[in-house]
Amino acid sequence: MTTPSDDAAGPEPVPIRVVLPADPVLGTPEQEVVARFWKRRQTKTGWIYLAGVPSFQNREDGGVEAAEYQVWVRAPDCDP
Repeated sequence: MTTPSDDAAGPEPVPIRVVLPADPVLGTPEQEVVARFWKRRQTKTGWIYLAGVPSFQNREDGGVEAAEYQVWVRAPDCDP
């Protein structure tokens, strides 16, 4: 049985793969990144997952540092 999870996935987030769509306007291909799974939530249309996607941010001193952007995503529909 699957149980909903509005709490953190545990002390250590689980690595997951997130596929970023291609952008034909910019000419960038589809990309796959390793993100971190934080929690899940069931909605009327199915499950959504809070993923921490790797990113970068500017520091006050002008440098750049690694960061994490958290976003809700859904798993793709799977054909049986």
